[in-house]
Amino acid sequence: MVIVSKNNPQVKQILSLKEKKYRKLYGEYLVEGIKQVREASEAGYEIEKIVYSQSYAGEEFRSIESMVVADNLFERLSDEVTPQGVLAVLKIPKMLPMPPRSNALLLDGVSDPGNLGTIIRTANAAGYEDIYLINGADPFSPKCVRSAMSGLFFVRIHVGSREEILAALNEIPLVCADMDGENVFEFTPPKRFCLVIGNEANGVSESIRKKCERTIRIPMRETCESLNAGVSAGILMYMLSR
Repeated sequence: MVIVSKNNPQVKQILSLKEKKYRKLYGEYLVEGIKQVREASEAGYEIEKIVYSQSYAGEEFRSIESMVVADNLFERLSDEVTPQGVLAVLKIPKMLPMPPRSNALLLDGVSDPGNLGTIIRTANAAGYEDIYLINGADPFSPKCVRSAMSGLFFVRIHVGSREEILAALNEIPLVCADMDGENVFEFTPPKRFCLVIGNEANGVSESIRKKCERTIRIPMRETCESLNAGVSAGILMYMLSR
């Protein structure tokens, strides 16, 4: 059966997941495109439902509950400029702060979901499995999920209060990214560490900065005031892991 009404209860609930309050209410979020849906399945994520557009003719996941909607209705559900015709409703994993498995990343107030997604994607590529979030963008917003490009499936996201996250990182040296720090190209990091990236406009908060053992910077020409948070995080993650 093809669902054609925007007032269908399932359609209305899926559409609501574009908003943070409903993602929190239902404990679910959306991923789009065959690659992301496949990788979510292969990574063992709990997929509640898969939605196909009526004209979709690609790979299907027959062991997972699914529904088919009219093409114009799928376009309403999609957050893509050019929808691929398949999306999945995933359970949001538990995110209580726990100690990291290896080197980690703390994002203190990173507020742009595109930056957050880029950092998550790069962290996965660079081998930073644990990412701690304080007062920032929602990692499960459509823009962040799209920017993360499946990176969300292969890292552990920890969300909590400043106190909870600092307790989880209690035995891990914090290395703060700041323009007044040591040149990262001349810096020797501790054997284990957590890199701290601050808010795009204001940097690392004073309360977190006080907990950091070392401070590092990326040297830049005088004609450049600063780098994008995602770019900075990527350079630092790779430099510290070299």
